[in-house]
Amino acid sequence: MTSPDRSDTGAIWQYTAPPSHVVEGLVEETGMPLALAMALAGRGQTRDQITSWMAPKIRDLMPDPSIFADMDRAVDRFQQAVMAGEHIGIFGDYDVDGASSAAILHDVLTALGCAVSIHIPDRFKEGYGPNLPALQRLKAMGCSLIVTVDCGIAAHGPIEDAVKEGVDVVIVDHHIAGPDLPRAQAVVNPNRLEDDGRFGYLAAAGVCFLVMVALLRRLRQDGYFDAKPEPDLMACLDLVALATVADVVPMKGLNRAYVKSGLQIMAQRRRPGLAALADIARMNSAPDVYALGYLIGPRINAGGRIGSSSLGVNILTTRDDHDAERLAMELDALNTRRKDIEQAVTSAAIAQIDEADDHTVLIAANEGWNQGVIGISAGRLREHFDKPAAVISVTTTEDGARIGKASARSVAPFRFGSAVIAAHQQGLLEAGGGHDMAAGFTINMDRLPEFQAFLNERAKADFGGDAPPRLYAIDAPLAPHAASIDLLNWMDQAGPFGTGFEPFRFMMDHVTIGSVRIIGKDESHMAMTISDAMGRLNGIAFRVVGTALGDALLQASDGRPMRVVGRLNRNRFRDQETPQLLIEDVMAIR
Repeated sequence: MTSPDRSDTGAIWQYTAPPSHVVEGLVEETGMPLALAMALAGRGQTRDQITSWMAPKIRDLMPDPSIFADMDRAVDRFQQAVMAGEHIGIFGDYDVDGASSAAILHDVLTALGCAVSIHIPDRFKEGYGPNLPALQRLKAMGCSLIVTVDCGIAAHGPIEDAVKEGVDVVIVDHHIAGPDLPRAQAVVNPNRLEDDGRFGYLAAAGVCFLVMVALLRRLRQDGYFDAKPEPDLMACLDLVALATVADVVPMKGLNRAYVKSGLQIMAQRRRPGLAALADIARMNSAPDVYALGYLIGPRINAGGRIGSSSLGVNILTTRDDHDAERLAMELDALNTRRKDIEQAVTSAAIAQIDEADDHTVLIAANEGWNQGVIGISAGRLREHFDKPAAVISVTTTEDGARIGKASARSVAPFRFGSAVIAAHQQGLLEAGGGHDMAAGFTINMDRLPEFQAFLNERAKADFGGDAPPRLYAIDAPLAPHAASIDLLNWMDQAGPFGTGFEPFRFMMDHVTIGSVRIIGKDESHMAMTISDAMGRLNGIAFRVVGTALGDALLQASDGRPMRVVGRLNRNRFRDQETPQLLIEDVMAIR
């Protein structure tokens, strides 16, 4: 049932009560709080399914790796390299998924006795994806096999040139593939057209894990481990979990099991680099999805965004505690700088859009914006305007051409990655690719008007018209006094949350908002209390000062009855945990 009224910010709220017998069954089976049972029932969970949902197992959800195209060919080549003791080169991307993928292969292959050299490209000097000079350097170091991870699916030229120079190349990627593939020894990618797409939601690290599962199985079958220890592949699940969360891939199926198991591995603090990052980020509790996405991930990414791109993979592969501490301090300092740079770019991009933009897909562009932060800024624009958005950093070449490097973030159901690939095929872009919800591209700025029109047309087709008003799907009603740590503990068991399985959204009805105050270093956030006759809860709204929601919260502080929607989380302060509501929208009761 959709409320006939718009909220105070113009959004639509939607809530359909789940069948009461399903809710009761979930409570009887597990003893979970009523609000959580209502939320899970509303998302399709039943009494028969709930046990496996709350405790997903990798062994139950993982496919036979050989179902993927080229998997067996890739394993053949890896096995040959292991048996011959070859020097293996790894070319990874400069983000968390790329660093984690490279680290997984590094850990397993070095444990198998191979020499491994890793190259992570410099974002500004080399750009995204394999380039021939870097591949040649790996060859010159003695690498007879080069594996590209989290990249390579669109690098036809460099890979073909490397193959011509006598290097075998295996591609392990997850980005959307076109009909023509690079001429590599093997291309393992669940988003190949030849695959059925069932596991297209995996991060590259998740695909790398499957490749290593297949390799170890082959070696085991051939008796390789009869006289030597087998690498502990399960110890790499902390990396798979980190990449799965940081790369914002759908949190479903095997990914849920990866993250659940990976968080348990990470809690053991067996990887010095992740332990050091947790300490410097002042994590005072067991790792969770929030920690991966907002504390650990951004620090690893900071190296590739504004520092040395190799820092991320270095901290994930080091086994020295002192080295890990030094790298963590360096990444933490870079992350602080990154925040300042990103905030300046985001503010300028929002101001540019505010001035004159009614497009279905928003594009902000400027000369010299730092390419390392434009992806974050694109995400901020998407959140601010609730529209697909791209942020372009423009440079002028010596011959006067204005070339833009862009990052884009989408709003479902618009598939930004597919749109970018189609635009590239039509000649509107110099290069491009990505996922449904995130993409990147290179464009000659002279083509920007055509590309903008192309995106608007594609987005309207996916949306069924202009971008719809903001919609908040409510999972369950919740009273302030029922928002407890016990409920949050149960929610942790029901997770992990992420794209495709968003954190539960609750509605509080007939409450009052009080003690509203502006907080934060940049004074952009608001804190308050949410009360009814039975209890009170702290609330917080991020980056709302000067927005419609911020204005509505200030007006509501006069004590008028309100409805509030938001997501429940923990506020950790001085070793104390209290529940708080992350406020997303409000509606005055008229």
